[in-house]
Amino acid sequence: MRRGTLFIISLIVGIFLLTACGKNGPSKDAVLDPDIFGTWKQITEDGSASLEDIGIPSGYVFNEDGTGEDLFWALAFTYQTDKGTLYIDYEDASCDDSDYTYSIDGDVITMTRNAKDAITMLYRREPVETQPETETEG
Repeated sequence: MRRGTLFIISLIVGIFLLTACGKNGPSKDAVLDPDIFGTWKQITEDGSASLEDIGIPSGYVFNEDGTGEDLFWALAFTYQTDKGTLYIDYEDASCDDSDYTYSIDGDVITMTRNAKDAITMLYRREPVETQPETETEG
């Protein structure tokens, strides 16, 4: 009897911890927004020079399989989208994962980091012909 009670308590605590850890992540119904697929390079709203304009790579690549790359840091990640929120999970454990509220208007994506600093960044989608090609096995 005591063993069964401990099991039930452990199960309840485990469920509670899993639920608490998932608060900032995507819901179980999260899907990839096909509008986000592609390569996005940083721009500025007021026309001032962005990092891209002065030759420093800054942007994101969002692949159709849920993988991507942060071009500024040259870091790989996986991502999900859920109801206007983008969740980025960096493969490098030393990097903080991020989530953003995002919207896409034509070829511009606006991303606002959901953190205390709430930085908003703009990126323009690169035309398909200038995007890096994926390697094919031959």
